[in-house]
Amino acid sequence: MSSRTALKHANKLTPYEDYSPLDNGAIAVDLTYDDIIEPYTKHSKIPDYLSLIDHSLQMNKKEYSKVLEAEQAKLNTLVRKLRKQERFLIVVFQGRDGAGKSGATERIIQALDYDMKIFLTVPVGVPTDAEKAHPFLWRFMTGDRMPEFGQVRVFDRSWAERILVEKVMHFTKDRDLERSYGEIRAFEWLLASSGAIIVKFWLDISKEEQLKRFHARAADKPWKLNPSDKVARQHWHAYTAAANEMFYRTGTDFAPWYLVSSEDKQYSRVTILQIINDALKQSL
Repeated sequence: MSSRTALKHANKLTPYEDYSPLDNGAIAVDLTYDDIIEPYTKHSKIPDYLSLIDHSLQMNKKEYSKVLEAEQAKLNTLVRKLRKQERFLIVVFQGRDGAGKSGATERIIQALDYDMKIFLTVPVGVPTDAEKAHPFLWRFMTGDRMPEFGQVRVFDRSWAERILVEKVMHFTKDRDLERSYGEIRAFEWLLASSGAIIVKFWLDISKEEQLKRFHARAADKPWKLNPSDKVARQHWHAYTAAANEMFYRTGTDFAPWYLVSSEDKQYSRVTILQIINDALKQSL
């Protein structure tokens, strides 16, 4: 596995200020805000973080099995320390359709020995009419969606859909979207202040690889195909712009975004576990 981060378009960004390249090839966006609810102001140019992702990063099968097992064992050990320190872990997966969010979640479940007393995955879809009657963040605090001390929640999509799907598809008024960036930062700050260790991932693949995976799904797992997948491809560039703005406005030092290439699923799964383990080690 190459540890060299692709900085092919670094002139578009301020190195090590707007982002941090990691040794494993991922990109971290972890900006510091003096005021986490600062008013929205338009910027003429949002950094193009997605242009930094190196889709050539790979891991061979032999190395993958060995490193995956080691990282899963580390995760199991670290998670067991959460309760004693009154902490909990929130993992968020966003990204391109077909980028492997479900597969990455499965490796976390495996690492925790399928212990459902501490683990729950939260699939996030279209809000219900009842949920729409509340502020958009309300539904993420209901039921068991937020973990207790010692527990882990993996969100397969999240509150970030507000500034992705709802923005691209014009489901929400501009003034409400503009307010949402600060609300999300405040929400995540409150979680972190209450003991949350928050790790947010954007899993990225090329448009060509996505099409290959959609064809494979149609042949082997047609139930996983969704009409919205085709719509998302039609709005590829709009989602790219929305994602870059999301990283810029909600990637914080207390809830960073980690941009990971998922062109090679083996590389992606190991890298995700490494980043989660590093976050836990730094916090516990």
